[in-house]
Amino acid sequence: MLLLALSTGHKIGLGLAVAAFAGFSLIVSILVPRWRPQFPGRGLPVFLAAIGLMFVGMLAAVEFFGKEGGEAKAGAEATTETTGTTATTTTTTTSTTSTTSTSAASTTVDVSEVEFKIKLPKTTLPAGSYTFDVRNDGKVPHDLVVKGEGVDKGTPLINPGQSKSLTVDLKPGTYDVYCSVPGHKQAGMDLTLTIT
Repeated sequence: MLLLALSTGHKIGLGLAVAAFAGFSLIVSILVPRWRPQFPGRGLPVFLAAIGLMFVGMLAAVEFFGKEGGEAKAGAEATTETTGTTATTTTTTTSTTSTTSTSAASTTVDVSEVEFKIKLPKTTLPAGSYTFDVRNDGKVPHDLVVKGEGVDKGTPLINPGQSKSLTVDLKPGTYDVYCSVPGHKQAGMDLTLTIT
């Protein structure tokens, strides 16, 4: 499961570090003793230093290749759960005063997230205000980020079986809709939403 959450570059980096560590271990435990039965003998301090360096190098590789990318920061943005907004307009004339109330309700779009897929009913929508009702139908936490055309909003992390809402105003253009949990976007939780 951990490997699925890493990007391709990180998988290659960790794979090379593991291969170097495992290769060194196999060579010094199987091959070298065949030719030098007294190994490490008087070279024990050098051998222990080499093992220590390999161990520290492996820890450094895990730290470097396993750290989170910048996308995780987008998931930390809090959003409010709203179903619509109400605007009140007051018009004054010389003879009477009238008050008009208009409701600019957003359109609700149901979104389902599983490992490693985002399910939207449509990927092309007309411009307007949308409330994405995001349900995590998977087994690990996810979030939803909508980015593009000046919009960069996301839900907080959603635990399995839970739901969160995200309300955004979308103008015509293309938007990237993805899960910002490290590695999830690269694993396939990424869609392009077209607004006409």
